[in-house]
Amino acid sequence: MTKQEFKISYSRVNTYLFCPHKYKLVYLDNFHIPINSDITFGHIIHKTLELFHGIGGQSCDVLFECYGSAWKNDGFKNLQQVFEYYHRGNQMLKNYYISFCETKPEVLYVEKSFGTNIGKYKFVGIIDRIDKHPDNTYEIMDYKTHIQVWEQERVDKDLQLTFYAYACKNIFGFNPDKISVYFLSDNKKIYSKRTQDDINNAVNMAIDIAEKISAESFDPDLSKCFICNFKFKCKHSQFRNIDKIGKATQRQYKVV
Repeated sequence: MTKQEFKISYSRVNTYLFCPHKYKLVYLDNFHIPINSDITFGHIIHKTLELFHGIGGQSCDVLFECYGSAWKNDGFKNLQQVFEYYHRGNQMLKNYYISFCETKPEVLYVEKSFGTNIGKYKFVGIIDRIDKHPDNTYEIMDYKTHIQVWEQERVDKDLQLTFYAYACKNIFGFNPDKISVYFLSDNKKIYSKRTQDDINNAVNMAIDIAEKISAESFDPDLSKCFICNFKFKCKHSQFRNIDKIGKATQRQYKVV
């Protein structure tokens, strides 16, 4: 694969930063992260808002029709958990609609795919939402559906937002006046800014990681094993044998 054909993204960069060998497992060996309730719920809410804004939704009823269309039960443990998440999403979307009606921005794009170049490499991604406000300012927005609200410092250092800012300038031709993370569970936005130095540093990091991937440099970061999705499958993980012992014990217990 040539450098020009090679594609990189925030997810790929972030996975490599977490552990180079995890990158190999996910993107080269086709390991899949097990679906769970939080992953499913995040997809549902993102799809709901994509449908709603995609048809120029003008009412709360339309929003909840989109919610019903987007809903799926994959990844939930039982019906009780389905009910709990559905109720949580219901309240989340009610608050979202009220806030949206108060500001009434022009939604330019939802779930907007983009492709641009970073150095010699193709960089791709999806921006959750891009708004144009009445004062002719632009805002790029990232939705979060988890319960935890980040501190300002984490938002300011978020690499994904930096790549978004880079994409806006290089594809859409504007520098975003506002960059926000919308924590939907709390109906709270945290705003941030990116300097040109921030963007340049992120670009240089992406190029460096792309070079390492191209060179097949996938040394494991063993300090991350305990929080890795593949800790019981990865050949480098210290937990792999523990899992085998546990399963053997369970089988023995069942026989007894």
